Amino acid sequence: MTMTSISRARRTYGAAMACVVPLLLVAACSSGTGSSVGEDGEIRMMVNLTDNLDQAYWESLVKPFEDKTGLKVKIEGPTGKSVAESFPQQLAAGTAPDVIQSIFPDDDTAPELLDLGNEAWAKNTPMFDEYALGDKHYAVGVGTQTQSLIYYNKSAFKKAGISKPPTTWDELAGYLPDLKKAGVTPMQTAGDYQTGLQLQQIYHPTLNQLHPKWQTAVSEEKLTVGEAYKPAFEMYSDWIDAGYIAKSDAGLNPSQADGNFIAGKVGLYTNGSWFAATLNKATDLPFEVGVISPPTADGKAYPGPQGATMANPYMIRKGIGDEDGAKQLVEYLVTDAKAIEAQLGSDGVFRKDSGLKQTDIDAQIQSVLDAAPELVAVGEGQGNVRLPVTGFNPKFTEVAQSLYTGASPADAAKAIDQWVEENR
Repeated sequence: MTMTSISRARRTYGAAMACVVPLLLVAACSSGTGSSVGEDGEIRMMVNLTDNLDQAYWESLVKPFEDKTGLKVKIEGPTGKSVAESFPQQLAAGTAPDVIQSIFPDDDTAPELLDLGNEAWAKNTPMFDEYALGDKHYAVGVGTQTQSLIYYNKSAFKKAGISKPPTTWDELAGYLPDLKKAGVTPMQTAGDYQTGLQLQQIYHPTLNQLHPKWQTAVSEEKLTVGEAYKPAFEMYSDWIDAGYIAKSDAGLNPSQADGNFIAGKVGLYTNGSWFAATLNKATDLPFEVGVISPPTADGKAYPGPQGATMANPYMIRKGIGDEDGAKQLVEYLVTDAKAIEAQLGSDGVFRKDSGLKQTDIDAQIQSVLDAAPELVAVGEGQGNVRLPVTGFNPKFTEVAQSLYTGASPADAAKAIDQWVEENR
């Protein structure tokens, strides 16, 4: 144990002892809004439980921390459908946990959370500044989920006579007919959420070069969403009209679209870093996979800003009994090399300059992330860079899908602007 950790352990022990006796002081050690510590001084942490991130995974993740500090961590799943649903409910009921994983603060929950802005260990964690609310930092994360990626079929490119992936929109437009002649679907899409998400993902770098922090510009009424996205609607409409995107593919679910790419039937497939997990599980792929950042605006540097979200965020509830212990736990989760490695190995989570041993596909995504000049807010935004509306992604998908049924790019731009004005 290092001197620093001994010091921390002593501070934690002292804090814990201060809350043991007398009983009349117990209430003073709690937040007054519910259970501040678990039974026997445990730190209660609510996590998102999934098939691969199950109870055993989380308990194994925190075991080295428990062994090192002597502190105990109680892993809890959400009491409702999700952590996002359960945390506000538990706050209201006075039973909220000490540490919360997988969600971000909002205007309602932020007053109940600890500001980690003065913690030296927190300041170099991924996207720390990008997720600030005002001058407060309530969430710290392990890595990022990279949003603006184009997966491509190197074998199809070779068959089409294409020697390198596109870095400009003109190059991409020139490749699409060649890929069609080579017998593959030039660009793969799907229905559900994916139609609109893909259009946002492929346009993130260009949009953020032309309109940095565009969500803020919309909030300040210096730009409209329609003005920002009209060039993307025009390109997308052209691709549909030329048959480079199959109209029928808008009726597929995202898993079917994944399957088409994995089967080697597709030239270009826009998706997030989470798709890497699916590709890594696939065996005997009939082609070699390439991964690039999308093209950038005319005359602008390549690669451009990369759309990204903080992955595995943690927050600490304000006023808990063992605040120091909770800070030690979160510091361990977001800075300990072994803990980071365990968390990066799941759900397409990456961290700049991680230096981890990776599959070829993961290594390509890591290169895109490391080369990105900036990580930027996606969709309706995050932290201080946000649109003045909620529910943006479903509406954007509805507008993007209207291009398949005869709406013009101008119609699409007008429709999204009208919705923003009605819901601002």
